[in-house]
This record gives sequence, structure tokens and C-alpha cells, in this order.
Amino acid sequence: MTKRVAPLRWRKIRLPIKLVLVFMPLILLPALTGIYLTTRSYTTSSKQLTSRYASDLLGLMAQKIDDRLRGYEQLSKQIMTDEELHRLLAQKAESSFEQFRIEREINESINVLWLGDDENKYIRSIKIESPNGSYTYGTDAVNGYAVDDPDYQNKVREQKGSAAWFAPAVFTDGYRELDAFRLGRTIRDKQLNELGEITLVIDVQAIASIFAQTNLQDDAVLRLLGPDGQELLGNGRTPETDGNKILAYSQDSLQNGWSLSAQLPLEQLYRPITTVTRQALVVLLGCIALALAVTQLLALDLVIPIRKLMVNMKQGIKGTKPAELKTFKGAVEIIEMNDTFISVMYEIEQLIQQVVRQEKKKRDAEIRMLHTQLSPHFMYNTLNSIRWMAMIQKQDNIKEMIDAMNRLLTRAVRGSGGPVTLAEELEALNDYVAIKKVRYQQFALENDISKALLKALLLPFLLQPLIENALLHGLANADRSGVIRLSAMRQGAALELTVTDNGIGMTPERLAEVQRKLEEKVPSGDHVGLRNVHERLQLHYGEAYGLRVDSKPDAGTAITIRLPYRECEAGETEVREHA
Repeated sequence: MTKRVAPLRWRKIRLPIKLVLVFMPLILLPALTGIYLTTRSYTTSSKQLTSRYASDLLGLMAQKIDDRLRGYEQLSKQIMTDEELHRLLAQKAESSFEQFRIEREINESINVLWLGDDENKYIRSIKIESPNGSYTYGTDAVNGYAVDDPDYQNKVREQKGSAAWFAPAVFTDGYRELDAFRLGRTIRDKQLNELGEITLVIDVQAIASIFAQTNLQDDAVLRLLGPDGQELLGNGRTPETDGNKILAYSQDSLQNGWSLSAQLPLEQLYRPITTVTRQALVVLLGCIALALAVTQLLALDLVIPIRKLMVNMKQGIKGTKPAELKTFKGAVEIIEMNDTFISVMYEIEQLIQQVVRQEKKKRDAEIRMLHTQLSPHFMYNTLNSIRWMAMIQKQDNIKEMIDAMNRLLTRAVRGSGGPVTLAEELEALNDYVAIKKVRYQQFALENDISKALLKALLLPFLLQPLIENALLHGLANADRSGVIRLSAMRQGAALELTVTDNGIGMTPERLAEVQRKLEEKVPSGDHVGLRNVHERLQLHYGEAYGLRVDSKPDAGTAITIRLPYRECEAGETEVREHA
């Protein structure tokens, strides 16, 4: 049972980890040998190097502290030199509402500068004191952070605009206590007139977090000292008094005369070297054994699965169905590659089936369209006979209707089914309206389409079903003269054609039913013409295009056709005119 579990766990390990397990012994072998030989010749010089490393590390810590203090001074300088802040501090509030407005605008101005640096998260509050008022950004303290204390204000003024740092003090907002530094500066305008004081209240974690970033935090005694040597902040450890057992370090180049003091136990610094000396030989032997075992497992886990993957790929390229491709065991990455390949083959198979279905639907739609067109040639002979009889009996209205019918039949029979210009579609529509006016005499067709859009291309006989729908369902039962209005609008890369009538309209329930029928796979009932137009548009241009119906009871109906905008080129126009 144990022999079976181990290979299963190994196969679940990611390939990068396996590579590390293989090559790590090869890398560590010379390194461990060097460590073993070096630690045997351990001397005082190595201790000095270790001490120098610790000193450099503490120097970097001091630099971080110094950079952070300078950053807070720079922020205070940006705020105190902001002209918008000068303008707001010069305003005298006439009411509490005006005072609130000024404070809100000051907060908005400070917020832009405060959000610029992640280190500003340690700033708990920004206090601004001026003769015209006191303003607070952030959380205020019960005693206002003692910014009105005479000693505090005198020390800030003595700096004459430079930053004045104050030792940490404990403040409370009534709920919790805060141990924080204070940075104070005098605010002056361009004429050096004093406008007030600004105070940044900075959580001591701004410095304590830097202490915690070093691996010496748990062993070293770290202290931030003031100009007179008093401790401003520490890491909670007690300083040692025996100088032979510690490494003392001091950095005096911090802001405002502050310094960083550190004491590190020498025994703790040198302990890793002694430990490495004892473990070097054991690790060396273990790495050699591990390298041999892992190399053997890696060969079994990669070579055979890769060969099986190649066989699957060759079969898939030759046309083997995805269900017939094989799965196998091996490295996780190779199994995922095989699964991904099989998934891609399934996607390709589904796409092919989808294309076949789409083409079938397109052919069915074209067949339904052809079925709606009257194309028998004997109709021409019959209509011509009626036309001559109308001419003989001087029935001009019958002759005009027959001429319009002939033109419609000519377009239906001789048309290629390809796109036509909007101008050609309107000509066919005028012939259709001329025929319909014989039955529906009380309606008018209005055209509100600009000449610039007449060259737009669209599928033939798109507007005719919409006019017929407006007459049959909108104007037939209306008790007023009907008006059908055509309009067109270009919307970026799309063209929208709208047919609007002033008929009886539709209730919301009826409108929802019509919209549902537009999405039916097989048209049924009424509005078959609308469904055919909608399906033709989606089959030719995609599902982003089609019909949109808007209607209200007694307010008429508007049907909008949305399709891609494409103009007829000059060469295409000449071919159409020649035809």
C-alpha cells in the first residue's frame, strides 16, 4: 500500500518543484562543500565580517527611518505652501455652517496630497490652527493633541517655518489611546505673514514597523534617542551592560538631531555559522541520495506521458474524434496539457456543428423569403393583358397599379438577393404603397430620410413587411387618417431605419408577446413577416442587429431596423445603373 501511495503523491507535485528537487542537490553540493571547508577555518576575521554585516543592516534601518521622517516633513511642507490652503485660512467664518464649509474644503485639499504615499497611513491627524479657526483632518483628540500649549507653540515658532519634532506622547479620543509623535510648522504666505500652525500627528508605528522589518528584531535592542540622549522609542528589550558580549552601534545622522542606538548579542550573530558547520556533512550526504532518487522518478514521470501526449496530438490532427483520444497518468502539467488539447478538439467539433446549423438556418430563411415572393412568369402575361385592357378603356388608375405590380415582380424575379441601396429599396416601397392605396386609401407615406443616407446598402425587401404590418395591425382599425413615416439615422458604425405609424398601438402585454415571437426559432401565428426580417438581419449581420419594436396604446407603433452601415461604392453604382 505504501508503494502505491508514494507515486500518487509524487504525480500531484508541480513540475517546477520537481525540477528544484532534482537540481537543488547539484547546486548545493559544491556550496555545502565550500561551507564545510570555510567553517573549519573559522577565525576572528569572519567574526569581524559578521559584525560589519550587522552594522550595515542597522545602517540601512537608520536610512529608512531618516527617509520616513523626511517624507513627513516634505508632506507638511506641501500642505503649508498650498495656495488654496492659504486662501481658506485667510477666510473668517461668519457662522458654524461657514466654519464647516471651510474645514471641508481644507480636508479635500489635504486629501489630494495625503493619498500620494502608503507611508501616510501612519498619520492619524493633521491639525491646523489659525486666528480665524481650528481645523482637523482625521481623528481629533480630547485635548486637541495639546497644540494650544504655550510651550508647544513657542517651540514651533522658534523654528521659523522649519519642522519641529516632539517626543511621543499619549493621546486619547475618548475611546482608545494613541502613542504618537507630533511634527509642527508655522504656516506663512508669500509675503511671510504668519497664517497659523500645522501639526502632523504620527503614530509611533511609523518607526516601530521599521524595527520589525529586520531579522534582528527578536535579538537586538533597538532604541530611537532624542538630542539629549533620552529614549523616544524602543522595541521593548532591555539593554545589556556587559560590553564583551554585545555589539553596540549608533547612527547620529537622523532628522532633528535624533539618533538610532542598537545592541546586538555576539553569541546570537555567530550561532548560525557554528550550526552550519555541524550540519554541512549531513546535508551533503542527504542531497546526494535525494538527487539519485528524484532523478529516477522524474524520468518515469515525464518521458512516457510526453510520448502519449504526442500520439494523442497526431491522432487529433488526423481527424480522430475527441471522445476516442486517450487520457493517462503523469506529471500534473502534462495531464493538464492533454486535457486542454482534448477540450480544444471538442470546441472545434462544436464550432463546426454550429457553423453547419447556422448555414442551414440561413438557407431556410432564404427559402422562406423566396416562398413569399411571387415569381411565376405567367403573371407577367396576365398583368400585361389587364394593362392593355385598362389602356383601351382609359382606366389610368388600373394601369398605374399594374405598372407598379410589374416593377415589384421584376425586382423579385431578377433580383440577386444581394444588398441594394436605400434609394432602390425606397423605389420598390413606393410601388408597393401605390398598390396598397387601392385598398387602404386613407393613409399617407412620409419620407424623412436625408439624401446622404440613400447610398447605404441593405438587404432587399426589408421595409415592405414593416409597411404591411403598420397597415394591417396599426391603421386598419384606426378611426383617423393614417400616416406612416420613414426615418433613418446613422449611429456610429450602424444604420437605424424606423417605420412609425399613428395607429392603434399595442398594450404592454401585446408588445411583450410580439417581442417573444420575434425570438421564436419557428415563426407561428401573425407577424411572420416581422420574424422573417428579424431572422434575416441576424443571420447576415449577427445577433447584435435585428428589429426593435416600441408601442403604446392609441399612440402608434415604431419598428426600428438596426444593421451595419456600409455605403455603395462608385463602381457598384455604375454596375447597378447598367443592370
